[in-house]
Amino acid sequence: MSGDDRRKRAGHLGAAVVAVWLGALAPACAASGVSDAEALALAAKHCTACHSAEPTHPAFDKPPKGIRLDTIEGLRSYAKSVAIQVVIERAMPLGNETNMTDKERERLGAWAEGKE
Repeated sequence: MSGDDRRKRAGHLGAAVVAVWLGALAPACAASGVSDAEALALAAKHCTACHSAEPTHPAFDKPPKGIRLDTIEGLRSYAKSVAIQVVIERAMPLGNETNMTDKERERLGAWAEGKE
């Protein structure tokens, strides 16, 4: 199997995992009623030191990969990526530098699921 085939298969598997996770989360989202304001507050607490127009994190002078999460529009446009990076892979916040709790991850994930 070539490298391209492996990447395609991995991409399909990743999409399937996200679909299953989002399907399982749908009832929780409906019950949780996570608002845009709450999602934006969570992003402000855990994401925008790096992912904003003017990052305050000393490692960045511009948002990594150009991803800005400091506005509700920006957060909405990256909702799927946020769900993957924050909830499923737990890769963000990087090194969990901001001490994001499991409950906060669940809340942000529930909000993101509603934006699909």
